[in-house]
Amino acid sequence: MYIKLINPKSHGLAAYDNNGSSLQTLNYLVHEAKREREDLGIFFNQDSDGLKPERVQQDIDSNVKGLTAKDSKFYSLIISPSADELTHIKNDEQLLKAYTRQVMELYAQNFNLKGDERLASKDLVWAATIHQDRSYRGTDKEVLAGEAKVGDKRPGLQTHVHIIVSARDRSQKITLNPNGRKSRFDLIDWQRKSGQQFEHQFRYTAKEKEKIKVKQRDASRDATRSIRIGERVEDVNRNVPKSQRLDGERVKEIAVSRNFDKTFYRSLKRIETKAQQGKPIDNAYYLLQTGREQPTASKAPVRNLLHAFQRAVNSGAGKDTKTEEIGERKRHKNGEIEID
Repeated sequence: MYIKLINPKSHGLAAYDNNGSSLQTLNYLVHEAKREREDLGIFFNQDSDGLKPERVQQDIDSNVKGLTAKDSKFYSLIISPSADELTHIKNDEQLLKAYTRQVMELYAQNFNLKGDERLASKDLVWAATIHQDRSYRGTDKEVLAGEAKVGDKRPGLQTHVHIIVSARDRSQKITLNPNGRKSRFDLIDWQRKSGQQFEHQFRYTAKEKEKIKVKQRDASRDATRSIRIGERVEDVNRNVPKSQRLDGERVKEIAVSRNFDKTFYRSLKRIETKAQQGKPIDNAYYLLQTGREQPTASKAPVRNLLHAFQRAVNSGAGKDTKTEEIGERKRHKNGEIEID
């Protein structure tokens, strides 16, 4: 969720100048709405739908008692949900209106007033309208790269909400400046709470959505890794006899089971080096799975005998027995022992 307080100086005084009447801002919003009938009530507030721009202008422009000529008379806000958030609520305008009303409730409550007084949305003078589209501007990177033209519609879901809110409360006794001191209005805190409001109101978990995106990125990355591993296996198979060729799918399964870790890649590199040198590749799958070469069958009887000897020593056998076994071990090394 992206919620922004418009700065007229950086976003264009022609549309958002807030030192005088709200007329030019409302004209801009009506024009951007691109409805079939300009006199259609496209605005809404806390209590009503179908408000016409003339009614909104009257409400905003008459709520300026106590303000000087240089003071801001109103502020412009934008609520811009992400494509995922819009999809979650099926891009439903009524749900978006309900959410906007809660955001403005939070806006009112976020002002810290003397005596711990708290405002509610009903104490504000505000109106909002929903725009479905966005167009490319001359400063957009797509336009600068020649990928789009100024005025072209942006693809995908682009629904967003424009809000105009008076700089005075309804009683015209309190000045409400969201761009002032942080102790008076914490803009970042309001934006954060508004994002949390969407999650709570529509049972949407942004963290879970991000987890899904991460998993999708990981799956794409792993697919690329698997393709590369398959290519490396093919290179190995071109350098070894048919009897020693590797099954690419099995190698990929081992990579996945080891989560594509460093041990797997070191082992694969070892196999590649042996293949290039024309050396036999014994127990390649075991090497890929464990990072170690499995003992060859020819060494197993000797190792078994040595293990038996060690167990006998540890069991406390007599000195003569130890001497005999040591002698047998020496003779075995000289090739004098026959094993039945």
